[in-house]
Amino acid sequence: MKTANTLLVAGYLFFLACSVALAEPSADELAKTLNDQWEVIFYTQPADRQAGQFKALLPHIREFRAKFPNRAEPLVIEAVTLCTLVAAEWSFSALGDIENARDLLLKSIELDPRAMEAAAYIALGNLYYRLPGWPLSFGDDDLARQYLESAVKYYPNEVDTNYFLGDYWLGEEDYGKALVYLEKADKAEVRQGHELADRRTKAETRKALEAARKGGESDRDSFFSDIVPSFFK
Repeated sequence: MKTANTLLVAGYLFFLACSVALAEPSADELAKTLNDQWEVIFYTQPADRQAGQFKALLPHIREFRAKFPNRAEPLVIEAVTLCTLVAAEWSFSALGDIENARDLLLKSIELDPRAMEAAAYIALGNLYYRLPGWPLSFGDDDLARQYLESAVKYYPNEVDTNYFLGDYWLGEEDYGKALVYLEKADKAEVRQGHELADRRTKAETRKALEAARKGGESDRDSFFSDIVPSFFK
């Protein structure tokens, strides 16, 4: 009888352990959940509501980072959230937050350069391109191009990798090169699970294409200019 009870207890404990394991989200699931939350804030919420929601999201991202210290995804999500928070709300820590975001992205590339479909390269390219250079900040057009080209190298057929490199060349007034990448972005399929982001990027691609075909003559105001704070522009 004692042996039977012991087996029942052991079986119950094993069942509990399995239940906890099944309930515990994986790193991939957490990355998707947190990235989805960031996308909803960035793409759907009015500017005056974004800062508070980004601040509320950051502790959850940092918990994710602490739980999975060797994964690149929490570093990427935290960096992008910091950038968009700074853009949404100025603070005296803004420059430090931007530099922290850059360092997180660089570390994420060391861990996994392909993470989140090369999102770290895209984010770095945007930062280096949209920020001013020394002594105000660390902007550098050549480094921006290299990061954006790396993103395309890893994911040559995605809408976002091609859009941002095309947008870079549009800003550099090299309309022939811009069209190469913008046309690829326009033809790229919307990714399952990234419909919100990709549809917005597709809309921006169409505006950028019009500008490139007109030789830059356009009143286009890029939605993604809000990825860095206006006082840096």
